[in-house]
Amino acid sequence: MAAEGGVEKGKVIFEKYCVKCHGEDGSGSEHGKYLKASPARDLRTNRLFFTDSELVIIINHGAAWREMPNWEYVLSEDEVQNVAWYLRTLKFVPDPREGERIFEKKCALCHASDGAAKKIWKAPDLEGSALGPFETARLIRYGIHNTLMFPRESVQTNAEIADVVDYLESIKIKK
Repeated sequence: MAAEGGVEKGKVIFEKYCVKCHGEDGSGSEHGKYLKASPARDLRTNRLFFTDSELVIIINHGAAWREMPNWEYVLSEDEVQNVAWYLRTLKFVPDPREGERIFEKKCALCHASDGAAKKIWKAPDLEGSALGPFETARLIRYGIHNTLMFPRESVQTNAEIADVVDYLESIKIKK
């Protein structure tokens, strides 16, 4: 639970250090879109990809293969925690119709019930998946080792993955 005033303190720190790349609302700034090797992540979707402790680690140590610097020598432990609490307040509203469009374009070949490659690779139907949104988002982003389900981070943004996850949640068979 956020300490009293921690979220507000985190917002002040975010506005001072993070807005340049991540934008006012966390969706990414114009500057952040052009960072090499990868654009700044959309932080509004952070709940789908990172646990609380992972978020603190990323703020402290930066992100590999990105221009995200480490902040452990700039910010105190409390300040890092406050920023993490603030990030948890950022909101993203997924669009399941956009998720369906992306799914049809990039996932249906293997995962749709009538997917052409389904018989060959035996990819699971996702309507019956027991995975929750967090696990599904991580599988899409990081893939599954030694399968054709390779990491999608280079193909889809956090927002696109969030849209796909929302679509998949909407088609699940409720038991």
